[in-house]
Amino acid sequence: MSGVLRGNEDSMSTLGTMNNEATPSTSENLSIKHVAHSHDVVFVRAIPNVDDVLVDVELRYDTSDPFAIRARFLRETPNEIDWLFSRELLTAGLLAPSGEGDVRISPSTSNSEGVQIDLKTPDGAASFTVGAEDLKDFLDCSHAMVPHGEEFLWIDFESELHRLVSD
Repeated sequence: MSGVLRGNEDSMSTLGTMNNEATPSTSENLSIKHVAHSHDVVFVRAIPNVDDVLVDVELRYDTSDPFAIRARFLRETPNEIDWLFSRELLTAGLLAPSGEGDVRISPSTSNSEGVQIDLKTPDGAASFTVGAEDLKDFLDCSHAMVPHGEEFLWIDFESELHRLVSD
């Protein structure tokens, strides 16, 4: 199997909507209520000499960490894995090759409707393709919540500093 799978019917119904959870800010100085949303998407993992493997992934954005996107792989299994991506890196990777080191994201060279995500760890590497529209829809939702350039308004620097010096 090749190409990009854009999700099953259940996940497709959540792609255009936000699953919000409101949680109060820990800041006494800010009246921010942090919210989060997630989209369920399917990544296609290409493995040489083997059929592609479909991987359910939850993409999650939380205003309490406004620069980051969390991708949860192998959900609800003992091998569940979380990767933290820069929101800016994912956005840039929709249009042009981006990233260096362990995470590289680029438009797919083999599928015009896909985005290639390459991940490396000391234990190995994996390449995935995700539907460009799926990723764009998710990122559009995150940017509707916190526009680019306004991320710093969602960070409680006093609380973060206190957390750092208390540990």
